[in-house]
Amino acid sequence: MRLLLRLLHRLLPRSLVGRVFALFAMSMLVFVGVGMGMFYRHQYLQHIEETQDSAATLVELAAQAVEDSALIGDYDTVKRTLATMMEQSPFASAAFIDVNGGAIRVEAAHDASLAPAPGWLLDHVGGELYDVNRVVAAGGKDYGVLRLHFDERKLASQLWLLLVQSTSLAALVLAISLLLARALLARWLKNLDSLRFHGIDAAIHPDAPLEIQAAIKAMNRSAASMRDEYGQRIADLMNSLVQHKSALDQAAIVSEVDRDGIVTAVNDQFVRQSGYAREELVGRPLAQAGGSWAPSNTVWRGEVAVPGRDGERQWYRTIVPILDAENSIDKYICIDFDISERKEFEDAIVRNAMRQGLLARLGRKALEAGPLVELFEMAARLACDGLHARHAALFAFDADSGTACLQASRGFPADTRAVPFPCGAGPEASDALARWTTGLLGFDDAGSSIDAVVVCAGRPFGALAVYGPETRTFQEDEEAFLNGLGNILATAVEREESRKRLTWLAQFDTLTGLPNRHRLGVCLEAAIIGAAASRRRAGVMFIDLDRFKSVNDMLGHGAGDELLVQAGARLQDCVRAGDVVARLGGDEFAVVLPQLGGGSVAEDIARRIVEALAQPFVLQGQQLFVSASVGIAAYPEDGIDAATLLKSADTAMYSAKQNGRNNYQFYLAEMNADAALRLQTEHQLHLALERGEFELHYQPKLRLAAGAQMGKISGFEALLRWRHPERGLVAPFEFISILEETGLILPVGEWVIAEVCRQIGVWSAQYGSVPPVAINLSARQLGHAGLPQAVRAIVDAAGVDPGLLEFELTESMLMEDPEAAVRILGDLKSQGMRLSVDDFGTGYSSLAYLKRFPLDALKIDRTFVRDLPGDSDDAAITKAVISLAHSLNLKVVAEGVETVAHVDALRAYGCDEIQGYYIGKPSPAAECSALLQPESLAAA
Repeated sequence: MRLLLRLLHRLLPRSLVGRVFALFAMSMLVFVGVGMGMFYRHQYLQHIEETQDSAATLVELAAQAVEDSALIGDYDTVKRTLATMMEQSPFASAAFIDVNGGAIRVEAAHDASLAPAPGWLLDHVGGELYDVNRVVAAGGKDYGVLRLHFDERKLASQLWLLLVQSTSLAALVLAISLLLARALLARWLKNLDSLRFHGIDAAIHPDAPLEIQAAIKAMNRSAASMRDEYGQRIADLMNSLVQHKSALDQAAIVSEVDRDGIVTAVNDQFVRQSGYAREELVGRPLAQAGGSWAPSNTVWRGEVAVPGRDGERQWYRTIVPILDAENSIDKYICIDFDISERKEFEDAIVRNAMRQGLLARLGRKALEAGPLVELFEMAARLACDGLHARHAALFAFDADSGTACLQASRGFPADTRAVPFPCGAGPEASDALARWTTGLLGFDDAGSSIDAVVVCAGRPFGALAVYGPETRTFQEDEEAFLNGLGNILATAVEREESRKRLTWLAQFDTLTGLPNRHRLGVCLEAAIIGAAASRRRAGVMFIDLDRFKSVNDMLGHGAGDELLVQAGARLQDCVRAGDVVARLGGDEFAVVLPQLGGGSVAEDIARRIVEALAQPFVLQGQQLFVSASVGIAAYPEDGIDAATLLKSADTAMYSAKQNGRNNYQFYLAEMNADAALRLQTEHQLHLALERGEFELHYQPKLRLAAGAQMGKISGFEALLRWRHPERGLVAPFEFISILEETGLILPVGEWVIAEVCRQIGVWSAQYGSVPPVAINLSARQLGHAGLPQAVRAIVDAAGVDPGLLEFELTESMLMEDPEAAVRILGDLKSQGMRLSVDDFGTGYSSLAYLKRFPLDALKIDRTFVRDLPGDSDDAAITKAVISLAHSLNLKVVAEGVETVAHVDALRAYGCDEIQGYYIGKPSPAAECSALLQPESLAAA
């Protein structure tokens, strides 16, 4: 279908006459074709009908003659009758068949003049005509049948001749009509040719159709309107061209050049930008105004350097050839734009890119973390390359001496490196550096200079400076480049200083400045290697400050840090020049003795250390006293490696603490046995709670104050005991401290509280009224945030009165974190439990905090009771404590009461309760039951 449409499109005439004629011809062809078809059909049907009618008439006439002849038996007459009928009839043959089967047949003569008809027409005619059969009868008797057969060829030939003749006539008429129509259309449409003329109205022929006349008139009106409109537009265009030329003269540099390349005219911009007069420019070759252009017939574009009176300028030039009517070059129009500023900007971008590349190179070099000297040299070289200078230098400031020295340079004498000269690090540094450099390089005048201060961690490290003998003004981008180099140097210096600082921090203590544990190990290993090589002895001391924690608790960690600094300084004063003092952490120090002669050398140093640290320390305006425990180990007898020596010295130091502190001890092999026993004890304590090896002993307290309850048991103190399966009952001092250090005190402490609650429940069931039982809390327990909740859960599970529980705490425990202690004790107090301070007077406490704590009692330590009443100081202290407690509405309990004198003195002082061996030793719960009998009294 698409191919057919394309073919029709190709066959479609291009002219209006052709298309109108084609439409008319197609219409006429369709009309004639349809008319001829209808006409021929009508003629065909009419001819068939007429043939059949004439055949019927002939049959009737012939049948009468045949009947008469057959009646008399004259068959010759019958044959003649049939032959006569065949003439000019549409039949091809005729036959008479009698009743006996006899037949008389007559065939029509063949007509050679008939035109042959097509086969389809013969078939169609044969289908329309059938043979005619007529019965011959006379007097009621049948004599035979008359049978006639039509001649289809003759009839078809007649019809075909009719078709050919009518079609030929119609074609002739159609051809004549089309030729006439073609001529008339061509004549009428020829009037449109007048529309091709412009400037005058198109002529109209009188015989032109009305429509064409109307179209020509409309076109004439449109043409007149268009002439007016385009005339106005042409005028506007000319005016616009004039304005554009004026604008071009204002915005661009324009000149006219003849075909030989000689300037013939220039505009005002050309004169103004070049700096020359118009007369100087006209008549000169354009090539003298810059560029390498030569006359040609193509458009030329390019950048040119134009010399002017004020210097060279950069122009972008376009030269356009102007052609004449013969298409030959008439002249050239040269249009220039001043791009000097753009070229300067582009050059600045290129220079900046180059400088950024130099900065990147220096940055990559800095990231390599190589020697700073190489980085400094590279910075000086890049500063010269980036600023196109011959001299650059990096100076380093010494703020303490107020001098500077050359660290790296380019274009400076080699012997000027590291030579200090007066120069401060302040704002006047630039002038001082410039004066020194100018004198050194021998500039006749001051020249030019620019510098950037290298600032590291807020302090001026030095300055990177560039110098030149010529006078030059450095731009902002050049200053930014130099500052960029300085910033990279500052970062590298800061990183190197940080690396050194980290290296120092990895080996030295930040508080005291002494070597740390790692540095100590390195020094000790070096001392051992040196001693082994020279076959001599070396040693190490382990030093621990006694009661240092008390200073922290009383005065705070700031005072503790100051104490450590002063102690480190005293240790350094006590050792020899080659010895190394180190701080291991906390309040522990160590001293490495690389050259250890006899035992007296280490002993002398240890004695000096103990005596020096025993002297008072002035902290926050007051004197404080601490002491030191020193352990000494020697190579090779106490160990052949650093780890073993440190372990031996540590063991000796613990031995010094166990021997009363404030002394020194040399390592002995037996000390390892004590350390091993301690480790074994720690291991066994982990299993003791699971095995049920802990038990509680109860020591009674007696009411001493006057009243109805005087002399009665006022309570018990529960004391933890460990019944070892092999060692028996282990003394508390052997395992309580280990429980504290390992943290086992927390589960063991909860077991103690639960066991006391269980025992109170048993006694309450047996005796009804039960006095309160006191339980000692450790510092580890008090520091545990969940203590109040754990106690509440245990008491609720046991179902006992919380008022029968009393918790004892020491002063140092309370003062370690007073605010937290106030919160925890307040929670316990809110549950109804009693609180007391144990060993009052032996620690450090604040009366302000003592007032804030929700306490019920104070317990006077046994050290103040032991010498009563003979020691007046102890008596005064005891009285003061009792008076203080009563003023705070606190009960007073005295510990360590062992004699009647103690009882009498405490009763006289107004003490409320007493506890000690005089009342009763700590005993198992079963042995204390007798004291709970109603009739049981403790004799005073």
